[in-house]
Amino acid sequence: MRIFVLALLLALAFATAQAKPLQGSDANATVVLFGASRTPLEDENATQEILKVDIGLMGAENATYQLVDDDNNIYSAGLYKSLSPGYGGLDGASLAGGSGKQLVYFLVPKDSLFTLINVTPLGDAPIYINWWATPKGSNDNLIVRYYGIADWVFNPDEQMIVVQVRVQNNGTQNLIVSPENFTLLDQWHWPYRPTLGFDAEIIGPQNATSRVLLGFTGVSLISRPAALAYDYGASNQIIIDFERDYVPLSDELVYGASATKSAATVQSAPVAALPASNQTAPSVAVQAPANDETTGAKKSSINDTLAASKARRAAAIADLHKKTPDTNSTSSSASNSSSSISA
Repeated sequence: MRIFVLALLLALAFATAQAKPLQGSDANATVVLFGASRTPLEDENATQEILKVDIGLMGAENATYQLVDDDNNIYSAGLYKSLSPGYGGLDGASLAGGSGKQLVYFLVPKDSLFTLINVTPLGDAPIYINWWATPKGSNDNLIVRYYGIADWVFNPDEQMIVVQVRVQNNGTQNLIVSPENFTLLDQWHWPYRPTLGFDAEIIGPQNATSRVLLGFTGVSLISRPAALAYDYGASNQIIIDFERDYVPLSDELVYGASATKSAATVQSAPVAALPASNQTAPSVAVQAPANDETTGAKKSSINDTLAASKARRAAAIADLHKKTPDTNSTSSSASNSSSSISA
C-alpha cells in the first residue's frame, strides 16, 4: 500500500509541475499535455536523456507521437506506460472511446528545446500542439531562464528535485552567481534551498552561465514545484511562476512569420538503435508505423536505458537518506556550501 501511495504522489506531482496544460483536438479526438520531465542516463558522458511527457487522450483508442525540436528534427516515441484508463471506468470502456492518461517516453539529445508535438490518433489526421515556451524572469541586471526538471527522485519520506537554469548578466558589472541565489517554492510558497549544485561563477557584463543544475533535497512528498526564485526576499527578487509563465509557443515562433502549420516541414532525427537507412526526411504530417521492427527496436532501446538508470536512481535515493537523516534537527543553514551535481 505504501508503494502505491508513493506512486500516486509521484503521478500527482508530475502532472502539476507544469500547471498550464496544452491541448489540441479535431472533430473526433482531444489530446492534453499535462507536463514533461527529463531523466538522465546512468552514463555521466551520455549525450542523450529520457523525456517523459504526461498525456491524456480522449476520443481515440490509440495514437502515435512525434516531437519536433528547434532544429526541425523529429523524435518518435519509443515507450508508453499507462497511468489510468479513460473516464468510462476501470474496465477501460471510456465513454469517449479514449485510451486515458499515459506517460510517453522519448530518447532525445541532452538539453534539447522543442517547438511542437505531432499527435496522430489511430485512423485520424495529425493534431499539432505547440510546445511550452522556456519560462524566464528578469530585473534590471539579469535574466534567469528555467529549463525545467532534469531529474526527480522519490523515496518513502521525501523527494529530490533537480532543475536546470541559466543566468544572463545584463548589467555593467561582474555578477557572482551561486546555488545559494536560488529558492524553490512549493504550492504553499514554502521555500526550499538547494543542497546540490554548481560551483559559484563570476559572470561578466553581457555574458551568461551555461545551463547549470540545482538540486533540492528534503522536499515534502505533498509539495509540488510551483515557482523558482532568484534572491528570494530581496527588493529586486525574480520569481518564475510555473503556472503563470509556462505558456505555449506562438505560431510565429514555431512556424515562422509567413509559414503555416500545413506548410512546415521537418527532418527526422537519429533514434537510438535505428540504422541510418531508416532516417528519412518526412513532413510533419508523417505518421510513424505502430507495430513494426523499428518500433520494437526503439522500445527495447528505451527499456534498456531505463533499466540502466535504476542503479543511478537507487544510489541517489541512498544519498538522499544521508542528506536528510531521521532526526529532529533542522536542515543545514543556507550559508553552507552546496554539493556539486554530476552531469
